Amino acid sequence: MNATVAYATVDWSVAETLIALEHPPLAVGDVKSYQTWVREPKLPHNTIDLGIRLQPNMERIAALSHSVNPQSLSFIHSQFYATLNEKLAPYGKVYNVDFYKEGKAWENVVAATWKIGEIIGKPQAVQQLLATYQQTIHHYRPLLQAFTDRPIALVQFIDTRHLRIYGENSLLGEAIRQLGFKNAYLPEVNTWGFQNIDITELAKLPKNTRFVVIKPYPNNIATALTHNTLWQRLPLAREPLILPAVWTFGAIPSAQRFIGIFAHGLLQGGEQW
Repeated sequence: MNATVAYATVDWSVAETLIALEHPPLAVGDVKSYQTWVREPKLPHNTIDLGIRLQPNMERIAALSHSVNPQSLSFIHSQFYATLNEKLAPYGKVYNVDFYKEGKAWENVVAATWKIGEIIGKPQAVQQLLATYQQTIHHYRPLLQAFTDRPIALVQFIDTRHLRIYGENSLLGEAIRQLGFKNAYLPEVNTWGFQNIDITELAKLPKNTRFVVIKPYPNNIATALTHNTLWQRLPLAREPLILPAVWTFGAIPSAQRFIGIFAHGLLQGGEQW
């Protein structure tokens, strides 16, 4: 790896991976929202904000490419942002990695992580990241065995009537599988690992489902649910497990953080609505 190379990304999954590999990005798209949705690993305090992820501030990028001289600037992001490739090319080398595509979600995430390690020249750091992740699984799996008798529904509220529910072939779905849990939602999901459902569809889940809600969600959710007759009748509504925000479309760092948060919620109790 050339130590003078600086990396920028509009992709939060790339950003968290670079931080975990101890090569934090110089600039990231939508820094403030990263702090709401991803939270950890924390961005360095001097991270430059590139603006909206799908429409980054090109003037800022042009200035950035001059400011890092004699460093060279490179961009890494997933195929989701591939439409930016031509715009970014004049300012530095552009790499695309694919965290989310057809196939097995976990294998895709691991492969993308290895590719980032190859780009920045730190394969040993990837090996260490994967080893630490496996240690986390091995630590929590026996501690959570008593809770594995109930299937898990992993959801995020979009609004008072609609939810995003994560299936088996998702980052978090794979994390709970590795911990020894079954997913309550078995239908096919999209390449991002989720399906949008109406709240009425929750009635189709197994009656002993443990309902796990991942923040953030709209402020009016708790009030709206108290007035929703269907919700009040659902067995899973009696003791939902509310967890703090985790980047559900993330990479290995988000999966590892989720495991700790999920385990803490089961063992110590979750957050309030």
